[in-house]
Amino acid sequence: MQAEAKTQQSVLVRVQNIGKYFDVSAPLLNRLIERKPKTILKAVDGVSFEIRRGETLSLVGESGCGKSTTARMLVGLHKPTFGRVEINGLDMATVKGKDAKELHNKIQMIFQDPYASLNPRWSVGRIIAEPIIAQKVLTDKKEIQDRIDSVLWLVNMSPEDKFRYPHQFSGGQRQRISIARSIAIHPEFIVCDEPTSALDVSVQAQVLNLMQNLQKEIGLTYLFISHNLSVVHHISDRVGVMYLGRLVELADKKILFNYPLHPYTQLLLDAIPDIRSVGKPRKKIQGEVPNPLEPPAGCTFHPRCPYAKDICRKVNPEMRKVENMGSIVEVACHAVGNWRK
Repeated sequence: MQAEAKTQQSVLVRVQNIGKYFDVSAPLLNRLIERKPKTILKAVDGVSFEIRRGETLSLVGESGCGKSTTARMLVGLHKPTFGRVEINGLDMATVKGKDAKELHNKIQMIFQDPYASLNPRWSVGRIIAEPIIAQKVLTDKKEIQDRIDSVLWLVNMSPEDKFRYPHQFSGGQRQRISIARSIAIHPEFIVCDEPTSALDVSVQAQVLNLMQNLQKEIGLTYLFISHNLSVVHHISDRVGVMYLGRLVELADKKILFNYPLHPYTQLLLDAIPDIRSVGKPRKKIQGEVPNPLEPPAGCTFHPRCPYAKDICRKVNPEMRKVENMGSIVEVACHAVGNWRK
């Protein structure tokens, strides 16, 4: 019933075929002397997905697959080389004036490192007040102080903590401060770029439970970036798997974790530690991630794929919708539904 309710919710975030290319060429003089062309890094190459209001979509994959670059494009820190990002029906690339201000007020980001993302010279109250002041959400000083007190209370901290400084808190408390800052302007959409990776396991659970409670209380929508599949399983509604800048599978959490279709997803999930699997042989992902400056032709995963065929070496598969255990999922693999059993 919960999954059906999620399906009926309206789309808040729509990402259409976005890509981000970086010019990593040597200096012009060097290239002229050595007669070498420009070197282009395709960090993200044609990614599309939607996030419905009130849900959590997670992106997972090995380091360097483009998760964080995708996240930064969704909050406007990177401008897409091509493609379109819509938040609440507004195109981030073309929106202007009052609509642009309203759009920016709907988006916030929680960064990975709670030690580096907070200004050590500012008090906690000043840190939380910064987005309120910058976006001119409130102008009255008492209203700003009341908002600071209320968001500190929401993240289970005392209003008295606003007079203290970041170095006086633990890692988990600092991340709570980061969360308080992100919800201070009452956003609708929060991008979480590995917000628990710098924390120990017990603190991770506290922060994740806090984020889920806030989602229920104030109706937040999350894009959650992580390489920790246990964390992703705990917090997600749907999961997208990325490999070398492209989405290879997108499905409901329960379907993806129990019935993965893409070979990369299968091998990734098989690497999760499981006490019930002690002594059982495990499949390992063979080889290394290819050089993103010189990706393989065809399917970029084919050099490491146990099911690779000739078509995989020549044609890059597109994302397509298929049925899996009664649910519609998206997968980019020539094998699915054809010759792999």
